[in-house]
Amino acid sequence: MPKRRLQRTVEEDVKEWTDNIWHRFITEKKALGAVQETIQTYEYGYKKFCRYFGDRVEYIGDIYGAMFPEWAAAMREEGLKTKSINHYLIILRAFMNWCMEDNHNYLTEHCKIRLVKTREQDDTTKEKDYSAEEVKLLLKKPDKQANFVEWRSWAASCFVIGTGARMGTLVEIRMKDIDLKEGTVHYQHTKNRKDQIVNLPPQLIKVLTDYIAMWRTKDTEPEDYLFCNISGEQVSKGAFRIGYGQFTKSRGVNRTNIHGLRHTFARIWYENGGDVVQLSKVLGHTTLRMSEHYMHVYANSVKERFIENNPLESLTRCGPRKNVQRND
Repeated sequence: MPKRRLQRTVEEDVKEWTDNIWHRFITEKKALGAVQETIQTYEYGYKKFCRYFGDRVEYIGDIYGAMFPEWAAAMREEGLKTKSINHYLIILRAFMNWCMEDNHNYLTEHCKIRLVKTREQDDTTKEKDYSAEEVKLLLKKPDKQANFVEWRSWAASCFVIGTGARMGTLVEIRMKDIDLKEGTVHYQHTKNRKDQIVNLPPQLIKVLTDYIAMWRTKDTEPEDYLFCNISGEQVSKGAFRIGYGQFTKSRGVNRTNIHGLRHTFARIWYENGGDVVQLSKVLGHTTLRMSEHYMHVYANSVKERFIENNPLESLTRCGPRKNVQRND
């Protein structure tokens, strides 16, 4: 069956170069404030799409819906996991939807891109989690003789487990953003580019007090970074990852992805009875969708507590039940 081409709504058959339209898409995203990491991610996904299809996508009208299942299958054969495949599909879906907006109108026929849905999505999320035993190893306070990188990685681990912060946010925190007296931290650099005030739990305040007293007191200025390099300058994400990986292995923990601690924060929050709305605010999600995804993934882990606290169970259970005092 011949493919159906998507054309612009003009009388003559105008062929628009796909690369030119992509450039306009990226230019608009930059103008709307997309961070550099997001732009780089978009560019990489687009190049991957073009490498696979080659001259089949020379013009924007060459792109049609059946290409995307084909591309997804090819990425599956490459060994990519569901999450990675969907990551690339989402990038192209954003571009295609942009092309079909009324103020652009590069495409007139809807091109629906479906994501790959398998149980692997839940499995890959759980694989990122740290066990309670692993977390306890990471949260053990270093000796005074330990080097700066170990102290920084320890404090950062405690910070993520205590707040659910992203690594990209961690490396941007300055001394002036931390208020240990009030127990708050001001995020001025977040993924959604919105300022955020987050509460610091008492144990994290103690951790940061010890870390700052050990490494951040001499000639420290308000503009200096909290989690810096050994020279006191902003640490790169690459150097931070390397240092953190060395730290986890030295503690006997094989996982080296600090973002996994963010997933662990979400899991334990849910297991402790935390609600999805507050979790979404703490994690800085722009919508409830991602937070609800965590709830779906970890639902089975709290099944016993659900049964124990279920009103129907408590009202129909035979025999007396000891009341649980709550401090609301």
